[in-house]
Amino acid sequence: MRLRVATFNIAHGRGRGGVVDLRRTTDALASLGADVICVQEVDRHFSERSGWADQATELAEGLGMTAVYGVAMRRDRAHEGEPPREYGNAILTRLPVAGQRVVRLPGRPRSEPRSMVVAELAGDLHAACVHLQHNSAPARAAQLAVVLQELPQAPVVLAGDFNATPDAPELRVLGGRFVDSWERAGRGRGASFPSRFPLRRLDYVFVSAGLTAQKAAVVPTSASDHRPLVVDLVRDPA
Repeated sequence: MRLRVATFNIAHGRGRGGVVDLRRTTDALASLGADVICVQEVDRHFSERSGWADQATELAEGLGMTAVYGVAMRRDRAHEGEPPREYGNAILTRLPVAGQRVVRLPGRPRSEPRSMVVAELAGDLHAACVHLQHNSAPARAAQLAVVLQELPQAPVVLAGDFNATPDAPELRVLGGRFVDSWERAGRGRGASFPSRFPLRRLDYVFVSAGLTAQKAAVVPTSASDHRPLVVDLVRDPA
């Protein structure tokens, strides 16, 4: 089984010029040709900044995929009877979804809430999408401890914006169960942020036993302040 996986922090559709355009985001995602896409900073009826759109649903419909949404932040409704205002992560997939759940992650007091969304896909494959704390290594370490505790031993793709460079000590905990796809199959530095002239590698696709990365690439785009990372995987023989 071959599988193309991508991760992309879409910044709620806001491009480098500061304009929100979800169609541009959809086009950028479509160009990746991925079977599973982990996206971060996704609004769902969140605010006027994204036109109160359900971005997860609109992206899935535009791509012909299924959306699994993971709320990280929920705010009061703007008006009675309107849907909740939500912000978080999503997994977009062409594979059948057998189950899904959202795991709350710990964080610093008064900091942006964080979560992990997990989708159980066809073939006993699990995909997990995270967006870790941007300003605290100890918080990221605590978040990753929960991530490892909550993920199954079945083949897992763990992807997202980890807000940490590869030399960050808090990422070492993943080494016992996961392989960094870029280290295995990428070329060069793999920097993904900021998108115009990338200086840091913050976006990752980690894979567990049972999956092997064969090719990895960071794709230029003006659709966000990050660049997407695309990885071609193969399911190892049982």
